[in-house]
Amino acid sequence: MTDRFLTLTNGIAMIVTDLHGDRDAFNRCLNLYNTMRKRGDAQYLVFLGDLIHGNDSPRDDDSLGIVLDLIAVRQALGEDSVIVLLGNHEMPHIYGVSLARGNIEYTPRFEHALGAHREQVLSFFESLPFYVQTTAGVLLSHAGPALDSLWHVDTLRHFDHRAILDEADAVLQQADEKGDLDNLYRHFQASYRAPYREIAYRYLAVRDPDDPRYPHLLRAFIVSNQSREFQILWNALFATNERGLTDTAYLTGCQRFLDAFSAGAPAPQRVAVSGHIATPAGHQIVNDHHLRLSSAAHAHPRKAGEYLLLDCAKPVQTATDLLGRLRPVFDQAVYP
Repeated sequence: MTDRFLTLTNGIAMIVTDLHGDRDAFNRCLNLYNTMRKRGDAQYLVFLGDLIHGNDSPRDDDSLGIVLDLIAVRQALGEDSVIVLLGNHEMPHIYGVSLARGNIEYTPRFEHALGAHREQVLSFFESLPFYVQTTAGVLLSHAGPALDSLWHVDTLRHFDHRAILDEADAVLQQADEKGDLDNLYRHFQASYRAPYREIAYRYLAVRDPDDPRYPHLLRAFIVSNQSREFQILWNALFATNERGLTDTAYLTGCQRFLDAFSAGAPAPQRVAVSGHIATPAGHQIVNDHHLRLSSAAHAHPRKAGEYLLLDCAKPVQTATDLLGRLRPVFDQAVYP
């Protein structure tokens, strides 16, 4: 059974988040890690998700190149040494769901870029864990304390993307056998006010109705509207965290979240470290139990981006305890 929770009991982890296709930031982080690893100063490199989907022009977005390089780096150095967590920008590509914010559509560019790398990259995304528990009592995740997730720890721990996709495929197969598949295509076209073939090409880079992926937009619609498990993961990765809550209510929520996600951990988890939401400069102390990190795209300004060096065995009591372990991404002359 798949376990989407990893455990680090000792060693130093270099923690990076939300690169969003930033090749310069990726190269700097990898160079820093390689330097520290050779000196014995860091044993792990941990990316907290959202490697992909730059906001800039295609020329400045090297999302695919970063993913392919990271797959190669993991093969060279070991998957136990280079850890990547699933982010909310990777998740939609597993299911063929579109992702947009305002007028920016994130998923089409990456889908069209995948080409011959599609199977390798999507298999990589499907394999990614969601959380890292540590002996230090620091829980690493993409979005941090998603308060509804504390009711769904077991579902997230043993999450099975393939079972969800297979179930939706079975629905489509049944519709096809009953002669209802064309009706589903027509319903989809009416909802989007465009021919299905055009939508499939735009969002999934599918040109030919004979392509086995042609029905995958229908599959995505079924999954996103009918799968309880899909919604649980979606909520965990897209969490808005403290927004809409008082400071006291969110502090209490963080404590409950960390208590729930201490199950099976080597020590009680007392502090969550996450990315996902932009920060002024390279980090934000949200409260005693939550440190938000911005390594590149989410740091304002970008040059303020930081990474965290975490001693996975040394107990941490509050988020403030981690401040002395933050380092700048964009100053290669500064080493721990």
